[in-house]
Amino acid sequence: MKRAFTLIELLIVVAIIGILAAIAVPNFLNAQTRAKVTRTWADLRTMVNALEQYRLDKNSYIPDFDGIGQSQSGSEIDTFKQLTTPVAYLTSIPLDVWIPRREEAQQILRGKNERYFEYWGAGLGITTNAVMIRHGLGYVMRSVGPDKLETWLGDYDALGRKTGQYTYDPSNGLTSIGDIMASNRGLE
Repeated sequence: MKRAFTLIELLIVVAIIGILAAIAVPNFLNAQTRAKVTRTWADLRTMVNALEQYRLDKNSYIPDFDGIGQSQSGSEIDTFKQLTTPVAYLTSIPLDVWIPRREEAQQILRGKNERYFEYWGAGLGITTNAVMIRHGLGYVMRSVGPDKLETWLGDYDALGRKTGQYTYDPSNGLTSIGDIMASNRGLE
């Protein structure tokens, strides 16, 4: 006597596989976004460590040489290269993984051509520096985050409060509005 599966048994197996696929596929699709968020936090933590080492050596944070707080024409490389030469606090300057191409950087970051994290420093007497100092900030760095939108707009009051309007929060969904931020007060 030959034993075989019945049609009902095969349909049950196919239904179970379909249910498992419906659960697993969205998690697999979001894995890349979760990996980029984790990498961004790790890169910002590396930058924060380098900035703190610089501050210990120089007794101040690196100044914002690109003038981004004053105009939109600068490049973060002028600021961040202080972390690589003459003393190598970083071996290389990490890029914002949310901006894959230079052309997108120009669109997302109001005319800037670089893919580096944006940096605002309180070292050149730019107008925003008085506000930063009032809030105890020596610098602020940001990644545009999963939404790839420039939403922060320099609201220093929002830092530390995690208002959800400006800082990224994974509990609001992987592509929720907000930027991934870091300052001398830590990661936001």
